Amino acid sequence: MASWLKKLSVAFVVSGAIGGYAVLQGKNSAIERVVDQGQTALGALVAGPHQSRPNATDQAKLPFIVIEPRDFAAPMVRLPQQAQVAGALPSAQQASALRLSAGTHQWDLNPVEARLRARVPAELFGYFDLFLYVSKATPDKGEWAQRMFVLAKQREQTFELLHNWKVSTGREEPMPSPSGKMLGTDTPQGMFKLDRGRSYEDYTSRQWQSPMPYAMFFDWRIDGRPSGLALHGTDEQGEKELGTRASHGCIRLATDNARTLFHLIRDNYRGRVPVFQINPETGTMSTTGALVRDENGRVQMTNGYKVLVFIEDYGGPTVDTVAALY
Repeated sequence: MASWLKKLSVAFVVSGAIGGYAVLQGKNSAIERVVDQGQTALGALVAGPHQSRPNATDQAKLPFIVIEPRDFAAPMVRLPQQAQVAGALPSAQQASALRLSAGTHQWDLNPVEARLRARVPAELFGYFDLFLYVSKATPDKGEWAQRMFVLAKQREQTFELLHNWKVSTGREEPMPSPSGKMLGTDTPQGMFKLDRGRSYEDYTSRQWQSPMPYAMFFDWRIDGRPSGLALHGTDEQGEKELGTRASHGCIRLATDNARTLFHLIRDNYRGRVPVFQINPETGTMSTTGALVRDENGRVQMTNGYKVLVFIEDYGGPTVDTVAALY
């Protein structure tokens, strides 16, 4: 681990040197240039030889079902039309102080940030201030498997790792619900926002008759309807299963961690966020970060949380992928 991290550090030093040169030459946006150059180099580190960024056209061919399109336990929420979501947002709240969680391992920070920059479209980083990286990989795939990394964007446009938690993603197989209906339990991959109108401290899923404390539902539509995909806490048995694929499709956390995340987001990250495209034929929202634009090319905005959730089936970098960079 130490040897390949040393090599990774070299990549960051080189990127920093290039940025310093740009400043001395009097060019603008030097830090942005460093980020762009670092993204190119570090992308080779983390992208892997057989992995490529999903194409925006993939949204029309989603091969999964997240529990059931409708979550029957959720209160009925009538979503506004796009033209009605441009109302004025209350003045931004003063963010509370953010501190590193106990037990955080610093070896996680740079590789996770590099992975995000290599996989998430660069344009999206300007719209979001908190990033939740979730690995849905099985535990045998690497040290990142079944973990959530919470990274906050800093003023200098770098990330600070706030939390590194075990999670459980979906079992990835059909399962009978308590009513006897077979439901999918896949956790989808891609980029997601959180639904500002659907977050609940005390919540129970009627479909699965299971507790979902501190639930925060995704702003993601399937077949034209809000999905039941959410981040939430769990019960005692669910906590024992953290670190494995054990959920019904949602992202489970320890209840204490779900509470921390719930209040962190609701207290600090309200704001204006871009509207993601919805495929007109399927009624399903993009998971590739495709944005809605007006006739002048301007991105359409709405009220939400400035939080981007990125989910993928990836267990983390290996010594081999780091060595390939050199």
